[in-house]
Amino acid sequence: MTLSPSEKQKHVEWLQQLDIRAYLVSNDIAAPWFPAFQSTTKEDHEIRWFAALVPPNSIPRLAKQDGWDIGPADGGPTIWTHYRGKEKTHRYCPFGNEDGVEPLVIWRSFHSIRPDFIELAQEFRLYYNLYPEPARKRFIHIDRNGDESEAARYGENFMGVRTDLLRRFCAAKQMALAIYVESFRYSRYTLAELGLTEVRTADTGDHYRFPLAIVPDEFSLRKKFETCSLVVGGKKYVRPDPMPLDDEPNKEAFQEFIIRADSTGKPVRHTCDPDRLANYFGSNPDAPHYLTPVFFRAEVLSKYYADPAKYSVEDGCLRCGGLWGLRIDNDHADYVVVWLGDLGRDLSENERNYWLSFNIPPEGRKISLTNFRRAFMAEPTDPDRPDLVFKHEYTRFNRAFREKYAWEFFLPLHEDDEHFFTGLHLLAKDNQAEFDSQLLALTKVLVDSINEKMISKDLTTLTKDDKGITKLEKWFSERGLKDHEPHIKLLRVLQNLRSKSAAHRKGSNYDKLVAELQIADEGQQRVFFVILTSACALIRYLDARFLPKESE
Repeated sequence: MTLSPSEKQKHVEWLQQLDIRAYLVSNDIAAPWFPAFQSTTKEDHEIRWFAALVPPNSIPRLAKQDGWDIGPADGGPTIWTHYRGKEKTHRYCPFGNEDGVEPLVIWRSFHSIRPDFIELAQEFRLYYNLYPEPARKRFIHIDRNGDESEAARYGENFMGVRTDLLRRFCAAKQMALAIYVESFRYSRYTLAELGLTEVRTADTGDHYRFPLAIVPDEFSLRKKFETCSLVVGGKKYVRPDPMPLDDEPNKEAFQEFIIRADSTGKPVRHTCDPDRLANYFGSNPDAPHYLTPVFFRAEVLSKYYADPAKYSVEDGCLRCGGLWGLRIDNDHADYVVVWLGDLGRDLSENERNYWLSFNIPPEGRKISLTNFRRAFMAEPTDPDRPDLVFKHEYTRFNRAFREKYAWEFFLPLHEDDEHFFTGLHLLAKDNQAEFDSQLLALTKVLVDSINEKMISKDLTTLTKDDKGITKLEKWFSERGLKDHEPHIKLLRVLQNLRSKSAAHRKGSNYDKLVAELQIADEGQQRVFFVILTSACALIRYLDARFLPKESE
């Protein structure tokens, strides 16, 4: 097949590997993903990329040397032996070479006895505390907000890392990034047909080396090709960015939150930067105090309730795993309070942006009595909000009951169901979806967790059709308890609501239940508040009847 002049020109430039040369000459790095190792084989070309870290002061010397400074299978510890006359010395080298070159990726080989695999350098993984997900062939980075992102991905013939993380790592180590390339390209045309002569050159600059050979293909097994173009030992070095200094000024922006209203009702805002707030030690006397209350709509916590695997909303505290914690006054039905200084000290800039969207003026709102007693009177104080009360008393009752009777009244939730308990909360507003999800949670915790096996163990009035709530009712009756009807009714209401509202399609039976409970008139928020209050009463009833010494 004859090439047109333009096709011939493109083909010649391709054989001359001008694209590879342009990349090596530049200081560019592939982004947002950097190929720390990649091997590709196609019919008319093969290419392999590899990367390592080198001391910056070694670049002038290494750029002049043929070949790569380190190979994909290198980088493991070894001992070098040197002879000076009859004197023999040994030197341990953690990365297998004496030039200070460190691997970023190592091709692990086990002599065909075990499968080979690619391994990302341990130091890089430890520096970012990357979490391995081998099933998905990737590593996860968790930032200070608790947000997860993919940091590295790999397969049989490649390892990619996030470019931004790699650059920061090089800057921290003050090591240059060495990028190596090996490229083979094949042509069906002879050198004469292409108007070329044999080429054997090595273009070397202060930070790169581009060795190129264009020769007749007389040594490969690719019989269909006449010409071969080779770049063997191509490389370039990208110097690190300046090292980040610990004493650099904090560059994050501190948002301004509403702290009060002026005489015209206009909101007054102030920065949450702790260094610009007054405190009890005389700092910034003209500024608002660190302990200035800032108010937020209750919906601000929805994000955290929705992800209980990451966040924990507790009595007086919001936590993100072991990364951060924020003191909160959440003993209110419709708003949350946080100290102005805590917003700046405990939350990141991104997290504060989220909270800012829920910020509301005080408008007569105050901190809770619970928070006042804890913060200013140093008094241990139980909360008043029913969801917080329920979780506190439910846990305390279950523990005390187990210690006294050697069995659990409410069975522990399965690990995959624990979010039903930890995520249990009052509704921030009328919301059918949230109402349904919280019904499921409370029913799982109260009804489904009843220890039917132990409760029915000694029952004399048990029939084969009796279910959990009926068994509990008979268990109460056989023990002479006459005042359990309201609590049994609560459990049946929960079961019915779960069955007719949350777990199945809603129909006429659900409409009847709505009318009976006056949900349409009261709203889901108010109804669930009453249900949780009744759930607290149930736990207190159990505590009083079966743990009288502890309740006294």
